[in-house]
Amino acid sequence: MKIKKILAAIAAGAVAVSMMAINAFASTVTLNSDYTGAWSQSAFIPKSELTAIGGDVKVTLHITPKAPVIGTINSLFAPMDANWTRLSDQLTSDTAVVKEDGMIVVNGTVAEDTVSFVVPAATIEALTDDGLSFQLNDIIITSADLEAGAPEAAMRTVNEDQSGLMIQKGMTYEEATAPAPAETTAVAEEAAPADDAAEADVTDEDADDAAPVAEAETEEAAPAAAEEAAPAETTAPAADTAATTAAATGNVAVASIAAVMAVAGVAVIASRKRK
Repeated sequence: MKIKKILAAIAAGAVAVSMMAINAFASTVTLNSDYTGAWSQSAFIPKSELTAIGGDVKVTLHITPKAPVIGTINSLFAPMDANWTRLSDQLTSDTAVVKEDGMIVVNGTVAEDTVSFVVPAATIEALTDDGLSFQLNDIIITSADLEAGAPEAAMRTVNEDQSGLMIQKGMTYEEATAPAPAETTAVAEEAAPADDAAEADVTDEDADDAAPVAEAETEEAAPAAAEEAAPAETTAPAADTAATTAAATGNVAVASIAAVMAVAGVAVIASRKRK
């Protein structure tokens, strides 16, 4: 019996220790239920809650965007100590995105957003007993989940325009920071071949147009040359009436011989008929 009691006591102790370990490595702290105002300070995560986790602590904030009555939403926050000293540059995160001024970006197009980051043990140690709070704008930080963490990557940084795309349009970091499409360059590149083609077309058309023009000019030149030569041709027939010209061509002599032969033939036939 004693042995059973001893074993039972050891088992109960092990369960208690395991439950203590779970409690030590994870907790949730409630912060604000109402909006504290533009660029105001949130409630604190007590230093005791952070040190209870031990070492580096991963903090996951649950955030409700709060659109302003006038203007566009600009949902941002910055972790800080009790003296309003921003601590963003001391934190690490694989997912959070920070502006150049140390304000962390929150998606303002959703009902709730979560932002996670790791607070180094040295930063926690330097806090006052008040702990960690947040300067915020257009958001309500409702609660914070705490758990043991390890250093992550340095937060990715965006400028004012890029943060606006993430906050107001819900873009991811990759979408907001992607280079703008080079529309002008593309148009210029496409226009260059078109210009070349146009020049080629114009050249071909000009060549085609030039050919008829040249032919027309040649055709016009030919009649002109013929017209110029015409007086010489008209002058030649006028000279045909001269005897020297007829002799030179031989046309008149042949005609005369043919006429004489015809007359002689007729005379022979007539003489035969008489006989």
